Amino acid sequence: MKLHLSLKTKVGIWILVGFLSPGMAWAQIESEKNDPYALVEVEVSQDYLASYKARRETHGIYYGVQYEPLVLSKYASTTQPGLKYKDLFGDEPIGLIRFNVDYKYNFALGSLAAGIDLATGSVSGSKSGSSMSLDVTKMGANFQFTLDMLMDEPYAAPYFGLNLWQMELSEKSPADSFSATTQMGYNYMLGVLVQLNWIDSEVAKDATFNFGLENTYLDLYITQYAKTESASDPNTETDFLYGAGIRLEF
Repeated sequence: MKLHLSLKTKVGIWILVGFLSPGMAWAQIESEKNDPYALVEVEVSQDYLASYKARRETHGIYYGVQYEPLVLSKYASTTQPGLKYKDLFGDEPIGLIRFNVDYKYNFALGSLAAGIDLATGSVSGSKSGSSMSLDVTKMGANFQFTLDMLMDEPYAAPYFGLNLWQMELSEKSPADSFSATTQMGYNYMLGVLVQLNWIDSEVAKDATFNFGLENTYLDLYITQYAKTESASDPNTETDFLYGAGIRLEF
């Protein structure tokens, strides 16, 4: 036996489905909310499993801390005229600790970074026959160009950097003291960032996913300080110095 639905019956069925559909959808949502095994789709803006070259975005941030054994080889004492840095402290360096935060712009060839740089350190000695100390604080701006797109992962990323700064020097002896803030000076840097993610790649991937930490680097470089723009400032020239530290990229 064949059943034929009239036009009126068909219209009634469609109206009934229309009324029931929202209720059925709501019931399904409530069921999924109460179901501990319901699947939830999570969308992330970055594929953290992809290589750095594929996943990196246009903008980033560097946080760095470095150590420089600063020797102001041409510095002349003010409290003990006629004596140079070597006469006061021998080969003992100023243990300069640098902190820097940089905004990073990424493009096809590599990246450009610019930010603030703060460094402080001191040295003491009695080579001149009396106890002497020299404290140094350096504040300024940091600029850097890095070739970090040469490989899928930046296992070794060479860079060129420039620091512009003012340096505050404070010299003390038992009988006298002297302090001054220089005019603008600079030092340039040639270095390489050595990626450390490979030490534990799973932890590195988790750090990228959970905290946005793209890379952890060992920062190795050489640098040389020049005179400031004022002839009356203490001489800040140096020979080539080395530096090393840790750099975090977010």
